[in-house]
Amino acid sequence: MSTSLLQVRDLRKSFNGVPALRGVDLDVRPGEIHGLLGANGCGKSTLIKVLAGVHDADGGSVTVRGREISTPFGPRGLRDEGLGFVHQDLGLAPSGTVLEHMALDHEGSSPGWRRVGWRAERARVTELLERFGIGVSPEATIDMLSPVQRAMVAVVRAVGAQEAGGVDGGQILVLDEPTVFLPRNEVDLLFGVLRRLRERGDAVLLVSHDLDEILQVTDRVTVFRNGVLAGTRETQGSTRDDLVQLILGARDEHVARGAATVRHDQEPLLSTRALSGARVKGLDLDLYPGEVVGVTGLAGSGFEELPDLLFGARTASSGTLVHGGREVRRPTPARSMEAGVVLIPADRKGQGGALGLTVLENVSLPFLDRSAGGAKVDWKGLERQAQDTCVRLNVVPPNPRALFGHLSGGNQQKALIGKWMDTGPSVLLLNEPTQGVDIGARREIFKLIRSAVADGMAVLCATSDYEQLVEMADRVVVLDAGRARTELHGDDITKDALASAVYAEEAS
Repeated sequence: MSTSLLQVRDLRKSFNGVPALRGVDLDVRPGEIHGLLGANGCGKSTLIKVLAGVHDADGGSVTVRGREISTPFGPRGLRDEGLGFVHQDLGLAPSGTVLEHMALDHEGSSPGWRRVGWRAERARVTELLERFGIGVSPEATIDMLSPVQRAMVAVVRAVGAQEAGGVDGGQILVLDEPTVFLPRNEVDLLFGVLRRLRERGDAVLLVSHDLDEILQVTDRVTVFRNGVLAGTRETQGSTRDDLVQLILGARDEHVARGAATVRHDQEPLLSTRALSGARVKGLDLDLYPGEVVGVTGLAGSGFEELPDLLFGARTASSGTLVHGGREVRRPTPARSMEAGVVLIPADRKGQGGALGLTVLENVSLPFLDRSAGGAKVDWKGLERQAQDTCVRLNVVPPNPRALFGHLSGGNQQKALIGKWMDTGPSVLLLNEPTQGVDIGARREIFKLIRSAVADGMAVLCATSDYEQLVEMADRVVVLDAGRARTELHGDDITKDALASAVYAEEAS
């Protein structure tokens, strides 16, 4: 079918006079999975928030099933027109049951008091879960589910809310980076749910930074660049380079890893012996000046836990940790930072930055004690430093007084890395450093880290992103059931070799 379910024309939105959308167009057809790509700050999230009712558009038109919907859409956005939304954080309460979440959308969206018919609601939810092949109990709480089960529940919850709305015609499901926190081997399970929606004539608008995922699952893809439409392509026949050229306006240029300058003649900057935690078991590891050590494995293998153990954010059950030749008996984040060890956590929104504070306040936190004269903080000096950090790392907008939560994911990550790099650390611990970061920002982060390593810093990068390890790492340790099973070096670090090492351990 060629008729669009959703049609956006010349949509515009500015914040404090700064354009975020400069007149974008988008068409989503029934029975298709449509990808939406673009660099951080290109306008993807702004468009989704306009459709969801978070922001009011400054101009343009939106048509659903051939009917133009007048703006503003109100706080429910276009939900009553058959659009459902699943955001990156999924919007699920850990202590709530699957049934309670489904009932909240089904019974709680209308004003007034009403009694929930729990027997009928349980039957409806059970049928929904079975229809989409999601093997979870309606009585299960969200914190009992695996990451991919939570994502699938969020999708089916949105589908159920759409069906309950009684809108005629195909539904439109908008997914804002639903796979960013999922283990790579589980992404296909979520994509199976999306394909079922496509088969029944619904449309899916999938926002993502993962080009391989977009090429794998979508029918067409639209790319925004700097708030305007860069182009729309049929996915079949398109290549990764085609998409990169649309996103960046240039062909992909990989960062050359270059020859390692590891200083084995010096003592390690960080060492562990027989380190154990909840998942890590008896790990020996040395980080030398001038190297990037990657750590990877299957979900649950322990690679996700390791940066927190090394930083002291999680308590080790046994083993020893040595910073710069000195044993640390009870590692804590404060002691680690005193020793020049810093951590960039995977959850930048929950653990890395304070979304309600400005960029200035976020990047100044490590320096407040240095800049305080008595009870007075030298905010002018801190602002000059923050401005320099924003410009040097190409944080957009380069405005220290902007709210940190208003920055795109890639710009938040660059600001956080810049904050800790400004402290002059000897060891940088990275946990999924480019999760949800666009390809342009990834390149900038890689260059920054390789430059710091060339100056003698040691970096540990824990990630499930093999491409990232190929570009960054001098050696990679593969964990299996918490133990180091395989180690790859230099040119032996390829995506195929990493996948083989990771999944060979699973097979054994």
